[in-house]
Amino acid sequence: MFDWPGASHYQGGVENHFRLTYTGGVAPLRQQTLSDRTGYFTTLPAGSTSTDRRRLDSWKEIASFFGRDERTVSRWEKDLGLPVHRLPGTKGRVFAYTDELSAWQSAPSHAEGSASAFESGQTVRSVSGSTVSGSESSQVAVIAEPEESAAIEPRPEAPVNSVAGRTTFGWKVAGVGLAILLGLAVLSLSVLYRSPEADSVAVLPFADSGGDADMDYLSDGFTESLIGNLTHVPQLKVRSRSAILRYKGKDVDLQKAGGDLGVTLLVSGRIAVQGDNLEVSAELTDVRENTEIWLQHYHGKSADILSLQQQIAGDIAGKLRAQLSPEEKRQVIRQGTENSDAYELYLKGRYAWNKRTAADLAAAISYFNQAIGKDPGYALAYSGLADAYSVLPRYGGPPTENYPRSNAAARRALELDPTLARAHAVLGGNEMQYDWDFAGGEAEFKKAWELDPNYATAHQWYAENIGMIGGRDREAIAEINRAQKLDPLSPIIAVEVGYVHNVVGLYDEGIAICRKIANENPKFAQAHFCLAYGYWAKRMYPQVIEERRTFAQLTGDPNELNYASALDEGFRSAGWNGALIKGIQARKTQRDRGYYSAFAIAALYADLGDKNQAFQWLNTACLERDGQLTALKTEFSLASLRSDPRFAELVGKVGLPR
Repeated sequence: MFDWPGASHYQGGVENHFRLTYTGGVAPLRQQTLSDRTGYFTTLPAGSTSTDRRRLDSWKEIASFFGRDERTVSRWEKDLGLPVHRLPGTKGRVFAYTDELSAWQSAPSHAEGSASAFESGQTVRSVSGSTVSGSESSQVAVIAEPEESAAIEPRPEAPVNSVAGRTTFGWKVAGVGLAILLGLAVLSLSVLYRSPEADSVAVLPFADSGGDADMDYLSDGFTESLIGNLTHVPQLKVRSRSAILRYKGKDVDLQKAGGDLGVTLLVSGRIAVQGDNLEVSAELTDVRENTEIWLQHYHGKSADILSLQQQIAGDIAGKLRAQLSPEEKRQVIRQGTENSDAYELYLKGRYAWNKRTAADLAAAISYFNQAIGKDPGYALAYSGLADAYSVLPRYGGPPTENYPRSNAAARRALELDPTLARAHAVLGGNEMQYDWDFAGGEAEFKKAWELDPNYATAHQWYAENIGMIGGRDREAIAEINRAQKLDPLSPIIAVEVGYVHNVVGLYDEGIAICRKIANENPKFAQAHFCLAYGYWAKRMYPQVIEERRTFAQLTGDPNELNYASALDEGFRSAGWNGALIKGIQARKTQRDRGYYSAFAIAALYADLGDKNQAFQWLNTACLERDGQLTALKTEFSLASLRSDPRFAELVGKVGLPR
C-alpha cells in the first residue's frame, strides 16, 4: 500500500441500554411543540389557529401544522408568501412561528389559493390509495379530488349493433388504455421519486458546538463510527470518511452537497460537551426535495457516549430501513465494546491515526493499547493497531518490527470478530508486501470484498499491489476503477487511479489524471507526488523537482523538504545526475536518524547508473523485507539492472509470481 504523509483512508459495535432524553421525530398531520431540554411535547390539531407563539423548526413541522405535505407548503412560500424564515449561518434550514402562520392562513387573499383546497375536502393519498402524511409515506403523494366529485353518470344502454353501441365499446377500450397509461405513469413516478428508503447516504462531519479544540476527536470519531455503523444497513451505499472531509467546519448547502456526493440522503448533526453533559442533534435530509425526514435531539452524560452512539445509529437505520431484522439491527448498532472508556480511547486513537505523522501514529498506538487494556476483547482496537503498525514503515518505523506487529493485531481482531473486512484487507497488503505470500494476500483481499462488497479501499490496495508486481496491468486498472466507482469522491482513491496508471507504464494517462486532481485541489499533496513520479519516468526533470517541492511544502514533512531542496540544489549545479547525488545524500542522512526505504535509495543509484551500489542497497532492502521490493519488475528506474544475473536472484528471493 502506498501511504504518503497526510493520506487518509476510510474505516468501517454490543447493545447497551440506558435512559436518554430525546426530542423531535415525526407526528403525522399534527403540530408539535418541542422542548429540547425536557423532552416533553404537546400536540394540537392540524391547522390549529391558536395564537400561541411557538417555533416550528423544519418543513416537516410547518407542513404538519397545516396538515399538508412539505412540497405543497414550500410552494406556498414561493407563490403565496408563506412567512418562513431561514436560520442564519445555514443554507436551507428553515423555521416559522405558529402565530404568523395562523395569521397568514386566515388572510382572505390566501383562503382560495391555499387552505381552501384542504378545507374543501381534498385528501392526500399515496399511489396505492392510502392516506399519507408528508415524507412519512413510502409512496408518492398525489392530490386526489373527493370521491363524490369523481362519480360518472351512467350512459343510456344502446343496441349492440348500433353506431352508439360501437361508440360505447370504443370508449371502454379507450378507458382501459387510459387506465393502463395512468398506471404506467404512476409506476414511473414511484421509480423516479423513491421514498426515504433510498440506496445512498453520506454522513457529513458532525459539528463541534462546544468550541473546545481538545474535544475535536469526539465529533470526528462520532462521524467515523456512524459511517461504520451504517455500512451494515442492507443494500445501502455509504460514502467514505475521505469523501466527506471537505465539508468539515463549513456551512453546507445540503442539496448541493448531496448532489456533489451523489447521494439521495444526508446525515448531519452537532455535538457538544458541557462539563459532564453531552448533547447531540442529528437529522436526516432527503436532498432531492431538500426536505428534513427526521430530527432528534439527545441529552445524556459524557459517560453515556457509547450508548448514545448506538441509539443514534439505530434510530437512523430505522428511518432508512423500517423492517430491519433483529440481527441486522444488532450489526448496525454494535460498537465492539460495552466499555465507554475503551470506546472513547478508541475514538482518540482513530483521530490520531487519521493525521498520519510519526508522532500521531505513536499516539494512536498508545490509545489503542489503552483501549485494549480497558477491554481485552475489543476487536476494533486491535484493528486500529494493525492499521497503525502497517503504515509505520513509511514514517520511519523498521518493517521487521512493525509488519509482524500489524499481522498479529489483525489476526487477533479477526479472532474476536471475523466480520471485520478492514482487518482482512490489512492482512492482504501485509502478506503481499512483507511476507511475500502473494496467493495468501490475494485471498485476504477477496475475503474483505466478500464481507463488505462496498469496501472501496480494499480494491484500492489490491490494485496498488498487483500493479506493482506486474503482469496484470488490465486487472490493476479495472480494480482501481472499481474502487473509484464505489467511492467516487475519495481524493486518495482518485489520485491512486493516476498512480496505478503510472505503475503499469501508462505515464501520459497517469500524469493527465493527477494533473486534473491537482488543478481542482491544489493543496492535495498526493496529487503532486503522483505527478513527480510520472514526470520522472518521462525524464521531465524540471517538472519533477517542482512537483517534489510542492509535495514537500504541502505535507510540511522536514525530511521531504530537505530532499526537495537537495534535488533542486544538485540540479542547478550539475543537472539530473547532480540532483540524484544530492538526493541520495539527503536520504542517507534521513536513514541515519531512523528508518528509510533502502529500495528507494537503490532506485536513485540505479538511475544514476551505479549498478553495484544499487544492488548493495537492494540486498539491504531484501534483508529488511522492504515492501517496495514487490515492484522489482515494474519500477522504471531499475530497467538498467534487469539484464544482470544478480537481478534474477533477487526476484527469486522475493518470489514474485511469473
